[in-house]
Amino acid sequence: MNRSQERIPRLRSRGKANRRKLLAEAERLLLERDGSPLKFSDVFEAAGVSRGSAYRIYIGIDDLLQDLGTEWINNFVGYLDSSDPGAPPADWAQLSDFIVRRGAAYWRETSDTMRVLPRIRSTTPASYDSAVLSMSRCLSDIFDRYFVIPEIDDWLGKLAFFTQICDITFADAVRSDGHISEQRLAEAETLCRTYLALHLPPWLPARNPAET
Repeated sequence: MNRSQERIPRLRSRGKANRRKLLAEAERLLLERDGSPLKFSDVFEAAGVSRGSAYRIYIGIDDLLQDLGTEWINNFVGYLDSSDPGAPPADWAQLSDFIVRRGAAYWRETSDTMRVLPRIRSTTPASYDSAVLSMSRCLSDIFDRYFVIPEIDDWLGKLAFFTQICDITFADAVRSDGHISEQRLAEAETLCRTYLALHLPPWLPARNPAET
């Protein structure tokens, strides 16, 4: 192995570290400035990342902010996938409530990021779309872990809308009340159960643990 090949792992590691610095500084500056415009140079200078290194990671500020949203979703996928309701849920409605409550817990734990995300432009890159798809697949896997799900047209799309119901309800709660109260959480649970009831039968056969 030559010297250039030896440097590749270190360069990759440095790139990941710089990406984390840029994301952290972008979030901090957005919160600090409370809506004021943010330039890419503001971020990489505050992060102590050189201009050349910053532009090797991101095209510019919009690219960075989209990655902030993408990372939030990807981290949520890992958070939700590792969640365990303890005892198997009695029915899909109980599982739906569990997922909604885990979503609310993640919102609370990432409240600073949630204050920043509404400022991100709606134009979404492929990485963001891929993260949303990963979220839908994660939910599908969770439902399939406990129940035998029938063939449902565009099931992943319906699960994506399930998460949107949660997000809209939580966002409205935070805007109006400053937090997600038990009342608003119960509201989100009811809305999500009502939506799923349009597509799922009242009862689903439980999945045999040996099958998962």
